[in-house]
Amino acid sequence: MIRLSHFILVIVTLASYLPRLINPDIFWPIASMGLLAPSLWGLTFIFAVYWLWKKDNAVWLSVITLLLGWDMLSNAFAIPDGEVTVAAATVKVASLNGHGFREQTDVDVAAFFKTLDVDVLLLQEFRIREKGNALAKEIQKQAEFPHVYREKEAQLAVFSRYPLQNGEIHYFSNRVNGYLMVDVTTEAGTFKLINAHLQTNGISNLANEVTQDGSLQEKKTWQKVKTMFGRYGRSNKVRTQQARKILAASQKTSLPVLLAGDFNDIPTSYLYELFRTEFEDAHLAQSWGVGTTYKGLLPGLRIDYILPDAGFAIYDFDRIPCSFSDHQAIRAEISLQKH
Repeated sequence: MIRLSHFILVIVTLASYLPRLINPDIFWPIASMGLLAPSLWGLTFIFAVYWLWKKDNAVWLSVITLLLGWDMLSNAFAIPDGEVTVAAATVKVASLNGHGFREQTDVDVAAFFKTLDVDVLLLQEFRIREKGNALAKEIQKQAEFPHVYREKEAQLAVFSRYPLQNGEIHYFSNRVNGYLMVDVTTEAGTFKLINAHLQTNGISNLANEVTQDGSLQEKKTWQKVKTMFGRYGRSNKVRTQQARKILAASQKTSLPVLLAGDFNDIPTSYLYELFRTEFEDAHLAQSWGVGTTYKGLLPGLRIDYILPDAGFAIYDFDRIPCSFSDHQAIRAEISLQKH
């Protein structure tokens, strides 16, 4: 029975490597397997330890399975490069999905951003209309950002201690998801900043219901699980199309490009692989571990990113808990590379 369970686990784990390779436009249901990958890796490792303890050659089946997914595993678990010499002129950047800044005063929100002590701040799910104007003014005042780019009806915003020029916002299917592009002019040079918020999965409530109230012996629980994975797969297909639009836009400029924001997808996805063809991952370069950024009941979700292209050097990356959002703020220190 144990050997059969191990064999089934190996097959399922190998299947979880496919999402990063298979375009969801061709077959979106496979995308959901990426959500299971970290748990499957853990179980495969436990079997490896068990077979090693038993001195059984079955240990090699686990080892080979993990090695076959090494590239994928290394994208999900960061090991920092080590000590780096920090350049004289660096830029500190932070990104946060503010979740509408609900049940929080403008003063408290602005005070939190002041503690981040960054030069450029990217926000998603920002307040709109008059409430957004009031919050923007308070952030500018308290956190000392003389420059801001946002549109009154948009939920994307950038605050900066450096001048901002050539700003533009592109929406996808609504006023929540889209990307903001703006040029940031620093002492070391100018770069293109892209603040992105990609298609939401809409699975958080279902995940909460399954985790808190669901019973694996009830049919309705499995129906919720099926719905949850289906929603993720379909939204993954939409996000991949959105990612291509962002990549196309980033390739139209001769400036170095810094892409950041809430991608609503994980490092085991096809979307992430698309972005990594052009960008580095600040978390992988200068942090440690899984790097969870979303505080929902699904464990270990890293869906917020800071991705500089080759025009930057990366010196630091960290995550900061945020009381008024279901996301953590992420912060990186970077510098423009001399060419």
